[in-house]
Amino acid sequence: MDYEVIVVGAGPAGSTLARLLAGQGVRVLLLDRARFPRDKPCGGGVTVRAASQLDIDLAPLAERTIFAARFTYRLGKAFRHQSDQPLTYMTQRRRLDLFLAERAAAAGAHFHDGEPVRAVEIGGRTVTVRTSAGHYGAAALAGADGANGIVGRSTGAAPRVDLPVGLEGNVPLENEVERRWEDTVALDLGVLPGGYGWVFPKGDHLNVGVGAWRHFAPHLRRCLAALCQRYGLPVDRLSDLRGHHLPLRRPGSPIARGPVLTLGDAAGLVDPLLGDGIHTAFLSARLAAGAIVGYLGGQTADLSSYQAAVDRQIMPEMAASRKLHDLLHYAPYPYTSALQHSDRFWRLFCRIIRGELTYVGFLKMVGPLSWLVDAWEVVARRSQYRLPLEKLRNEAERQELNNIA
Repeated sequence: MDYEVIVVGAGPAGSTLARLLAGQGVRVLLLDRARFPRDKPCGGGVTVRAASQLDIDLAPLAERTIFAARFTYRLGKAFRHQSDQPLTYMTQRRRLDLFLAERAAAAGAHFHDGEPVRAVEIGGRTVTVRTSAGHYGAAALAGADGANGIVGRSTGAAPRVDLPVGLEGNVPLENEVERRWEDTVALDLGVLPGGYGWVFPKGDHLNVGVGAWRHFAPHLRRCLAALCQRYGLPVDRLSDLRGHHLPLRRPGSPIARGPVLTLGDAAGLVDPLLGDGIHTAFLSARLAAGAIVGYLGGQTADLSSYQAAVDRQIMPEMAASRKLHDLLHYAPYPYTSALQHSDRFWRLFCRIIRGELTYVGFLKMVGPLSWLVDAWEVVARRSQYRLPLEKLRNEAERQELNNIA
């Protein structure tokens, strides 16, 4: 065999996995269809919680360090909260992904960019990957190639997912408004069912985006323009407009089969509440590395131990996040009001972002009222596909959204 492991996709999950395996002496091939550096649709925020999963310093990539958030409810009056500790590091995917791929290569992984995978074949304990440049054999295969990646589709290791959608673009950061966004993000709640609007500052521009359930996709472009207008950003200078999916794995669906596993976005491991996939990309890479090393060493007959580890260590958090997500979008005003008027609620939010408090731990704080939260969540989940227009404040708002391109 050419390699022991082939990793397809050199995003945060794939490059981290390749680096961890190479660091343990495993012969690894890391493939990506794009030529690096390349950009990807993504807000580019690496939370402190996500950064804590790495054993390498991401400080050289941080274009902004976020300490504060500005919130609005349905693009109304804004309120701002400040933290005395960092919450998120803002970077760009073209920089982050190149940095992680280079670290994988430095650890000993063979990195082939600009080489798309054409086919995947499994024969017993051998995997063959055919690319635009040739073919490679390995004992194990990891798919970190996104929501519709070829690895999962070809091998039965693609999870069943719900697919919220996002639309984002960039606005130049002019000198006169730079101070306003130096260490602050903006989040708008209440308009977009299943999602939110955001403004994330980078070194020389603002990343502006909106996300929602997939059925609301036709409305996103106008919502994005309205968000820009709310913050006085020039809509006519919005560039690099891109849409993307945010895959949410349904519990129990497959992410491992025989010598193959999927991780990161390819496994649907996106945080439902925050829409953050980088934290779980790093975490799933660690779980995948452990399972693959055990498999290569003959300790397991397949990679099912990886799925078991994800179900045990990641999915309870995803379920708790999904519960909070559904409650928020069923009744966004109480949440926004709590954020505005309760310093304690803000501090709890900060602790989650920094990884000091889990979603499961947050829900446990509800105590004896947990049964009420569970009942309310069932109602919220059943109504999610009826949310788009009837929840808007008045007929004028409905008419406005009907005009969205």
